[in-house]
Amino acid sequence: MEQQHKDANAVVSYLQLRQLIGVLGISLPFVLILGTNVFGGCSKIQPSISHYYSVMHIVFTGTLCVLGGFLITYRGNSHYKYENMVSNFAGIFAFGVAMFPTSFSGFNSSDAACQYIYLMPDNSLPKYVNNLHFIFAALLFTCFVIFCVKIFQDADEGVMDAKKKRRNKIYKGCGIAILLSILSIAAITIYEKVSGKTVFPYYVFVFETTSLLPFGFSWLLKGSVNWKNSKSAMVRKVVGVVR
Repeated sequence: MEQQHKDANAVVSYLQLRQLIGVLGISLPFVLILGTNVFGGCSKIQPSISHYYSVMHIVFTGTLCVLGGFLITYRGNSHYKYENMVSNFAGIFAFGVAMFPTSFSGFNSSDAACQYIYLMPDNSLPKYVNNLHFIFAALLFTCFVIFCVKIFQDADEGVMDAKKKRRNKIYKGCGIAILLSILSIAAITIYEKVSGKTVFPYYVFVFETTSLLPFGFSWLLKGSVNWKNSKSAMVRKVVGVVR
């Protein structure tokens, strides 16, 4: 009986961890924008999420470090033998993104009311720091894609029913959305450097957001096992489509 209780707690624990990872991914872009508006009087959106390293330093780096800790702590239950390894690497890459900031070229401080809440943007950072930031970010998003298109495709408790197949399509769609977002950033960046033209000043922020939203949603969905037993009839009805 005691062992069953421990097993049940373990199941709840990793399901909650999945949900927390999902919430962090979905909320990060909006928390950064809202935070700069509320606490810094800064209505200007930065060209990328990484540019919030200065104006929302504690929130930006703190969220990434918490996410990294969750990913390293996470222990999945799929039959995919590399699941924990991919999760561990994703956690390390999240720490890397937090430790090595992007260059602050293009930092938007044109709003006269904008205050540097934590750190002044520093354009004197060595080039390798910026390069490491992008490498860690690319590897982190690659891990997100692997989770969606491979690891999350594994059958829950060996059951591959119609609802699981439906979830798999959603996971795969999330993975494709993340991949297309990453490729879009790369393609536009290359085009701008070659042509010398600016396509859209916020394209990195937009596509980073369209990467984080499906990432977060996929983890929320993966952790939604117990939502079908929710006290809320609306939650049960919505989740009933896939659970």
